Amino acid sequence: MIPLVSFGRLHWAVITLSVLLTVAAWQISNSHVEQTIKQRFDFLSNQLLTQISERMNRYEDALRTGVVAIHTQSEDINVEDWKRFSEALKLTSMYPGINGIGVIYHVPPNKLDQFLERERKLRPNFKIHPSHNRGDYWPITYVEPLEGNELAVGLDLAFEQNRLSAAKKARDTSFTQITGPITLVQDQKKTPGFLQFVPFYNSQDVATEEKRRKHFIGHVYAPFIMHKLISGTLKQTDLKQENRHLIFSISDGDEMLYDELNTKNRDYNSQPIYSKKITLKVYNRSWDFTIHTADSFNDAISTNQSTYVLIGGIIIDSLLILLFVVLSGRNKKSLILVDEMTKKVILGEEYFRHIIEAAPCGMIITNNKGIIEKVNPQAGGLFGYDENELLGHSIDMLVPHRFHDLHSKHREYFYKNQSNRRMGVDRNVYGLKKSGAEFPAEIGLAHFKGSDGSKILSTIVNMTEYVDITNELKRSNKDLNDFAYVASHDLKAPLRGIMQLASWIEEDISSTASEETKGHLELLQSRTARLEKLLDDLLTYSRIGNHLGDIEEVDVKEMVQALFQLLDPPIEFVLNIETTLPPIKTLAVPLEVIFRNLIGNAIKHHDKPNGIITVSAIENDNYYEFSIENDGPGIDPKHHEQIFEMFKTLRPRDEVEGSGMGLSIIKKMLDYHGEKISITSNGDRGVLFSFTWPKNISDKV
Repeated sequence: MIPLVSFGRLHWAVITLSVLLTVAAWQISNSHVEQTIKQRFDFLSNQLLTQISERMNRYEDALRTGVVAIHTQSEDINVEDWKRFSEALKLTSMYPGINGIGVIYHVPPNKLDQFLERERKLRPNFKIHPSHNRGDYWPITYVEPLEGNELAVGLDLAFEQNRLSAAKKARDTSFTQITGPITLVQDQKKTPGFLQFVPFYNSQDVATEEKRRKHFIGHVYAPFIMHKLISGTLKQTDLKQENRHLIFSISDGDEMLYDELNTKNRDYNSQPIYSKKITLKVYNRSWDFTIHTADSFNDAISTNQSTYVLIGGIIIDSLLILLFVVLSGRNKKSLILVDEMTKKVILGEEYFRHIIEAAPCGMIITNNKGIIEKVNPQAGGLFGYDENELLGHSIDMLVPHRFHDLHSKHREYFYKNQSNRRMGVDRNVYGLKKSGAEFPAEIGLAHFKGSDGSKILSTIVNMTEYVDITNELKRSNKDLNDFAYVASHDLKAPLRGIMQLASWIEEDISSTASEETKGHLELLQSRTARLEKLLDDLLTYSRIGNHLGDIEEVDVKEMVQALFQLLDPPIEFVLNIETTLPPIKTLAVPLEVIFRNLIGNAIKHHDKPNGIITVSAIENDNYYEFSIENDGPGIDPKHHEQIFEMFKTLRPRDEVEGSGMGLSIIKKMLDYHGEKISITSNGDRGVLFSFTWPKNISDKV
């Protein structure tokens, strides 16, 4: 670096040379005036194109920020979220010239009703227009600010080929696109404009056009009115109207986008000193610029050029002095800033090192060739190595030999498809210790950029204890299944024999037995029947999760009516069904078991010969909520948790038939599917059971 003192002397040398050049330029200005004017024109022309190009890039950055905001919300953003996002962008001050920023969703015909239902939750009057039968819909779903853009909300791009073609091209290429010249519906003056699209997808894997179409969700877009775009672009630069000496027009093919080259413009001159035509590529569109010098340009060069050169030289020299003074000060500030940034980098590296070393799991950093560059103490202890024994060696030394070839392929694939991932949770992954012993492991992989290239951070957790617990659970489940088999076969067979024997004895002594003996026989038959019911319920309870049945279409109303008749309630009982649910596709068997037990309990435990049972259903986004209410005896709130326990009844078993397993079976079924059941009762009269049931349910065990 040049010392500050020497740098100051260089400044004075430049200023002195500038003065000499000014004098020389003043003497020979007449011979060079034409060249200077031409260079000035070329510079301003290029500056104009650069400013417009950079402005379009800034608008693209704003749209891509919108894409990031949508992905942050997991593609589930609503009109209020979008309004908050656009307000945070400060469009008017930060992006002058833009007419708004919005979201366009791609809606297949089969998802139109679902889309409209979602949007009308916050905007009941939302609709897509104009109507058509051309297949897919491309509605402008959100646009902010709303004021001035009201007519665009709900507008379907499919109504006009220019808009639709650009939208599809952006989708298929994943690149930003703009339309050809159009007239925006919100532009009351009907002047030329265009739309800019940035597509977004629900996957990062969009390497081919087929994948881009498959994962396409929609566009973040911006509408532009051309004269507002130009005004906003030039307003924040030296090219704003009062300073610039050029006027121009822009056309896209045969269509005019912007035109200052007409007699209505006071700076227009039909015979400009210079003019040129330049084509600027703007997102695969060609904008043809025709640029003229304005009258103000003529005025700027029409005075005594030699005098202006001399005065200009003096001004330039003065500016140079000021510039050099400023640069000297900034040079000092730059040195201070570099020193501060260096300290921050050192602190950042130290902070990162402490995180790695303090992590409770093993952590290893490798380069793109799989060579170990950093190891924390936990990783060394996990594999039985000292840190120095691992550094500089291939990560393959920690992988069992039988997996080396497969591991190399996986590592190469990960470098080509870099995304954070976990391994070992649902498949066998093993680590190799220094002793030669293997252990099951869960591996986490993350890619990051280091100062000397790509790096991979691997986290390793010893899963031995997890695997042991899993194996113990499998053994316990096997014991439970064996018990179910014994209950089903070895216990029920002699029980049926006892029941049959009691029936024969009843027949043999029916005419001679005393009433007490008959009562004892009846009690024996009742107890054996209850024991058989208990074994059946135990078998059902133990098999929950082993066999789920098949997915089929179920009409809930018909199912409930059929179960009510099957349970043979007293004739005075009334069943009310309050639901408008259409037939649903679900697992019929467990749902029927739940309804049968709850309705059966309502009948069985009622204390009157007449009663009312009400069944209702509500559809939510991801689940159904069913309710079964009766007007029988209430259940004290202190028993609300106990009634779901096995063998739990609130009345003596001789007063009511049952095993005490019904609610336990229901709760276990719902727990298996990740759902819940609740009870509402004041303990006096009436009981309401409510349970949720998943919309998307699997028939896989």
